[in-house]
Amino acid sequence: MRRWGIRKKVLVVTLVPTLLTTLMLGMFFTYSWVNNIESLLRDRGESLSRQLASGAEYGLFTANRSLLSSLSNALLEEQDVRSITFFDSDSSRLLHTGPGSSDAIDARELNAERAVRIPRKDSTRFIHPVFLQDLMIQDMLDPDTRQASSRQREPLGWVAVEMSHVRTEKETYKALLISLLLVLGGVLLSLAIALRLSRAFTNPVFELNEAVAKLKEGKLDTRVYTGAGPEFEQLESGLNAMAGELSKAQAEMQQNIDQATEDLRETLETIEIQNIELDFARKEALEASRIKSEFLANMSHEIRTPLNGIIGFTELLLKSPLPRQQRDHLSTIRKSSEILLTIINDILDFSKIEAGKLILDRVPFQLRDIVEDVMVMLAPAAHAKNLDLVPLVYNDVPDNIMGDPLRVKQVITNLVNNAIKFTQTGEVVLRASLEEEENESNRITLRLSITDSGVGLSRAQQQSLFNAFSQADASTARQYGGTGLGLAISKRLVEEMGGKIGLESELGKGSTFWFTLSSELSASVDAIAPRDALRGERVIYLEQQKTTGLAVEHLLKDWGMTVDRVASPGAMQEQIEEAQKNQAGYAVAILGITRHLLNSSQYCGLIRTLEIERDCRTLLLTPTLETHDTPLSELASGHLSKPVCRGALYDELLLLVHGINTGGAMGKEYSVPASRLPSDKVPRVLAVDDNDANLKLVMTLLNDCRIDAEGASSGFEALSKARQSQFDLVFMDLQMPGMDGVETTARLRDMDSSARRTPIIALTAHALADEQERLAQQGFDGYMAKPISSSQLREVIFEYTGYVCEKSDHGGQIRVPEVRDTRRALRPSTRKMQQDCMSVEESIQLAAGKADLAEELFSMLLEQLHTDIARVKAFWRDNDLKGLLECVHKLHGASRYCGVPELRAAANYLETALKCSAPETEHQKDQLVSAMERLQIWSEQTDWQKLFREQRQSVETN
Repeated sequence: MRRWGIRKKVLVVTLVPTLLTTLMLGMFFTYSWVNNIESLLRDRGESLSRQLASGAEYGLFTANRSLLSSLSNALLEEQDVRSITFFDSDSSRLLHTGPGSSDAIDARELNAERAVRIPRKDSTRFIHPVFLQDLMIQDMLDPDTRQASSRQREPLGWVAVEMSHVRTEKETYKALLISLLLVLGGVLLSLAIALRLSRAFTNPVFELNEAVAKLKEGKLDTRVYTGAGPEFEQLESGLNAMAGELSKAQAEMQQNIDQATEDLRETLETIEIQNIELDFARKEALEASRIKSEFLANMSHEIRTPLNGIIGFTELLLKSPLPRQQRDHLSTIRKSSEILLTIINDILDFSKIEAGKLILDRVPFQLRDIVEDVMVMLAPAAHAKNLDLVPLVYNDVPDNIMGDPLRVKQVITNLVNNAIKFTQTGEVVLRASLEEEENESNRITLRLSITDSGVGLSRAQQQSLFNAFSQADASTARQYGGTGLGLAISKRLVEEMGGKIGLESELGKGSTFWFTLSSELSASVDAIAPRDALRGERVIYLEQQKTTGLAVEHLLKDWGMTVDRVASPGAMQEQIEEAQKNQAGYAVAILGITRHLLNSSQYCGLIRTLEIERDCRTLLLTPTLETHDTPLSELASGHLSKPVCRGALYDELLLLVHGINTGGAMGKEYSVPASRLPSDKVPRVLAVDDNDANLKLVMTLLNDCRIDAEGASSGFEALSKARQSQFDLVFMDLQMPGMDGVETTARLRDMDSSARRTPIIALTAHALADEQERLAQQGFDGYMAKPISSSQLREVIFEYTGYVCEKSDHGGQIRVPEVRDTRRALRPSTRKMQQDCMSVEESIQLAAGKADLAEELFSMLLEQLHTDIARVKAFWRDNDLKGLLECVHKLHGASRYCGVPELRAAANYLETALKCSAPETEHQKDQLVSAMERLQIWSEQTDWQKLFREQRQSVETN
């Protein structure tokens, strides 16, 4: 009702009570009237039936039908009497007068004691019993009969008077009609009164609304006079006063508008002049931007061109034999050139982003491979500062995602490189986790964070950190170097890839840089083979760096291995000995050490003890070293550099635990493309460059590859040489005077035939062009950015000619297939407690206390040991058990005179097994070979002559 209007409310308030009252009165009146009519009919019927019963007493008693007929005819004259029926004492109908003679009455409806009323649809029957009166009996009966009759109270019969309902129904309808008319009259009267009242309320309101509408339209001369009472008079006076004020305000406003219009006209004229000036300025800015882009492109070419010569010839010089001082100077030149190249690349990347010409690839890639590549690349810089560089990629992070791997790698490299640069001690940790996953759309959001323990950042420094050409502290720019573009480029790249980037830092407590990467899962990435060959193996792990230990332990447990951590070398040795005593030794002992422990005698002794005495394979994890030839690495069975890569660690453990060499550590070899097989024919290559230094560098690199190459310093010279002879590959510089590389390429394409197309590779250093797509449209087959590296040049030659470059005679370092380091064959660790490999005391005791004789006997055993190992293997391979028994028997006899308990026991067991043809002969043979190899390794890594001399001196002293 709150939204109802006044008229509706007045009508409801007026009509509803009136209607309810009228209806109630009408219903009461009608009900009372109808009840009165029915009551009158009932009373009249009962009265007539009672009178008729009294008058019919004699007729029924005498069964005088004529008398009864006259009575009934007289009564039929009464209003509403329809018929009269007389019944005798046997309930049989004696006489019926009126319509409905066939309508019989059931004898059960005749009551002998009282009158009965039987209502029907059109009428009501009133039945009254007829009794003999006393006066009449005395007059007509004899005394005896009178006495008997006085005791009898049975009725003489019954009279039934049927009263019609016709008049009653008419009266009922009449009462209903009168009630309805009264109700309608009351409602109409109430409606008229309500409408009159509503108009008295609503008409003034409508007039006020109309006045307000006119005022709203701007007709401020509108006034309203309703004459509807004092309440409306106050509203009218207020509205009229408001109209007057509005009219006055409008006049003032119009005056102000006129003044403002005049001022605006003058301002528009000024703005129009400024727009013209701005248009000129915009054209000048666009022209300046175009000139800047061209300048950057030209500067890129001009700077990269000499850098190409500097870096290239520096590498060539470093390959030649030089004094150490000159080599150091050349290394400094190369590092400085690479730093300058990095700065140029940052500026050019930033220029591409600013110009809106950055195009992101969308290809499937594996995130873990990218993380490992970055960590391996930056590990030397981190380890040079004794920093712990650790990647932590959680198990729920998928590896098959879509995106631009080069740009993701660039962002990670920038952030990790910054963390290393500004961290002096501690660690740099990269964490990759799954932040959000949408199963329906197959999209994921990854979060990568780089945490360091460096100098940290204040709030003021954090606000401007992602700005271009900005560093946290300008005073550190000279100390750490850089252009201040790395974070700005990273921010723009992350935003282009649909992610966010930020940092959390506190001054003096390190920093955490993070960014999110939103991508889709890719089903096109090849499924990674399950690494479950090490499941269930036990490993003991000693690590000096806590976070690295956590990462390696996480990897090992992910492969299903059981890892037991120890805190010291002594604890490791004791735990391994205890495990072997329980016949449940460890498969591998992993030792992670820092740089200052590389020459530790304690660790050398630990590895020697584990490898020789406990026969437990050891895997050494060290920081990145310039050379792997350290005392520890020579003693250990395996050696990997930190941070540990998944594939390398798995392959190394597979070799150490099961002796399976997957070839994962072999150098990369060239794979021959299906469309171009390598041949013995050396390709002829044409190099075109207007810069003498660059041309000389390319020719030198080609000559190092023993390739028949010719050079041209211009496009015209290149066309002349191409007409004289055919070339299998052309390296074409783009910017050349006269005829540039694009025009020269177009003319060379005109010289191609339908059966032969010469591959042409562009050499350029342009900054802002979309190189690959544009150059492909201009007829180039490939693209090489300056400065050119020898490895990149060899890969291009192989890709387009199928020729594998060989190493030159004058020391050129050409990549050829490498072979895994040829160390001794590895066997799995011994899991059980075993006897000592060698006992000097027992040897002297067996030699009757003569140390010289014991040393000579042991020397004779060692001289024969190498030959015996080969003979045992050959006899077993040829199934010559007789020859094997003879060889083992001699070896067993020789071991009886030396303190070699393990070899003696193994020879004894094998000899016994051979004589008895035992089923475990092969196992005993393997045990003997292992014992012989262990003794041989012990002799190679131990100064046993010194041990015998010390023992001899001790005996002589005593």
